[in-house]
Amino acid sequence: MNERTDGKKASRRLWLWIALGCIAVSTIGSYLVQSSCGSVQIRQLKLVVKSGYEINGQMYIPRKASAKNKLPMIVLQHGSQHNLQMQDMNMVELSRRGFVVIATDAYGHGFSTPRSKVAPQDNFSNMISVVDYAISNLDFIDTGKIGIAGHSMGAAITTTTLKYYVEQAARTQEKNKIAATLEFGYDPEYSPYTFDGIADPVIADVDWGVVAGKYDEFFFRQKDVGNDPAKILQSKAALDFIHQVDPSATGPVKNGEYYKGPVNGKEHIRVFYQNPETHPQNVFSTRSSASAIDFFYRSLGVPAGFGKIESADQVWQWKQFLTCLGLAGILLFLYPFAMWIIESVPFFSELKAEKVPPAAPALKTARQKATYWIDWLLGMAVPAALAMPVMHYWIGKQSFAPTTVTRWFGEGSVNEIAGWSIAAALCLLALFFAAFAVSGKQSGTTTENWGVKTSGKRLWKSLLLAALTFSVAYLMVFVADFFFSTDYRIWLIAMKTFDVADFLFFIAYVPAFVLFYLVNSLMVNGGNRVEGMPDWLVTLLSCLANVGGILVLLAIQYGGYMRTGQYAFNAMRTINLFPFVVQVPVATIITRKYFKATGDIYLGSITVGMLYTMMLVTQVAVNTSILY
Repeated sequence: MNERTDGKKASRRLWLWIALGCIAVSTIGSYLVQSSCGSVQIRQLKLVVKSGYEINGQMYIPRKASAKNKLPMIVLQHGSQHNLQMQDMNMVELSRRGFVVIATDAYGHGFSTPRSKVAPQDNFSNMISVVDYAISNLDFIDTGKIGIAGHSMGAAITTTTLKYYVEQAARTQEKNKIAATLEFGYDPEYSPYTFDGIADPVIADVDWGVVAGKYDEFFFRQKDVGNDPAKILQSKAALDFIHQVDPSATGPVKNGEYYKGPVNGKEHIRVFYQNPETHPQNVFSTRSSASAIDFFYRSLGVPAGFGKIESADQVWQWKQFLTCLGLAGILLFLYPFAMWIIESVPFFSELKAEKVPPAAPALKTARQKATYWIDWLLGMAVPAALAMPVMHYWIGKQSFAPTTVTRWFGEGSVNEIAGWSIAAALCLLALFFAAFAVSGKQSGTTTENWGVKTSGKRLWKSLLLAALTFSVAYLMVFVADFFFSTDYRIWLIAMKTFDVADFLFFIAYVPAFVLFYLVNSLMVNGGNRVEGMPDWLVTLLSCLANVGGILVLLAIQYGGYMRTGQYAFNAMRTINLFPFVVQVPVATIITRKYFKATGDIYLGSITVGMLYTMMLVTQVAVNTSILY
């Protein structure tokens, strides 16, 4: 018995060291990739602009940049519900090619000023402030070669910025400060601008490109091609865009072809890239990365002192792999760290169970088997069935993007996801007790099988240890950010630093997600676990139950598009479900480990609920804040 116990301790220590090793490799490795092994300097940017608005950003500055060797600059903007790190792909690839790159949090996102403190007319003005700041204060940029680019909402900010400078130049007859504009996942101005007091339409005297996803959920819908984004290149609007520089061009517009012609006496280009990807893939795509590289090389030239690097030569995927490794390391860290504390600190020692609660009796009768599998199927279907009604219709009130907020609950997306989590948890709990009433008592199942029995003292210690584990995990994130300017993420799933406002949101939202994972653990460990079923099969079935319904919903959404060119559900809400395809099964595995060690559902569920809550509140739009 002692040898077995010592073996388990040794195994947990090994996994703890493996987790820490993954985190260390991730932190150092991702820094080396994003800094091009030190040849690019990464600086934090904090601007306070008119009316006291704050803009948070990062600058990627090639070390060859100087007052004597001025380099082109590109300002990047992320899309709605995200933050500046979602431009990792472009920050890494463009800076390693010699471009000075600045990426910022939009107002209402990340660490920039919340939207409730920004006047409506200024919501999309942050990029203008950054461009003006750079021109006035950075002596190492070539002010004649300034590019701007953004994705989705960030592309809307990009076009707002372009329009501002085009109008400014038209009224003053001065040179337009913007040389090149690239939009990802957003319709450009297809026709020339019209301004009050200026008689003729004004064509933007810039190089202008568009990256359109063939399966974009939101944009590139024109009536003359059946509102199908896959056919945007065949539309009159796309041809009108090309006609701004080349009136002789005929349709359909050719994918990736550079059309050129004179504007204000200088040759400019228009290009439409269409890549086979969805809207969120625009920022996680080798094709879109190549489009950006080719476009800015074509419009701004090869930066002085740098050789041309082909667009197919990309390394940003390595940074994503490494930051994903760090995220995996954090998740691996939770359980062995908690067990190390339990075994090393007498105060927490009572959290370790002497034995795991017995599984429910084996399924013997047809009634018991039918109840088990019906409950399993309903447990899979109910959360998915509730997703759109709760998020889009009830809380979201059919808004385009989540905006239903209060002062304390100030994040629209989290309000919808938290509401869905509570609704799903309550329905799953009702299913659990219904199954128990139908066949559980008959089979001999008791509450002893569920892992819910505890004491106030033990529950308090579980809460303290969960908070300690959460704090140490996030301490590593802050260390990575402070010393290496990196965090832990993969595409839409991110673990990044937080501020006081985020922590207040964490306090507001954490009960909803802890409730969900408590009920989820009860379903897994108290419902799915029966005598005679191998442990691996219990875990597998539980993971499938937790993710199967969401996968079906997403299959309906995107499978329907492939057939009809239209989406069945609100796209913003289905995109918000993507992270749960990974996060909920991972949580299932983690809480299973905790359950087998502690004999109850509390410590693992609270720990995961805390971690996932902070990951969520730091990754979405901030509509308002209790601080303001």
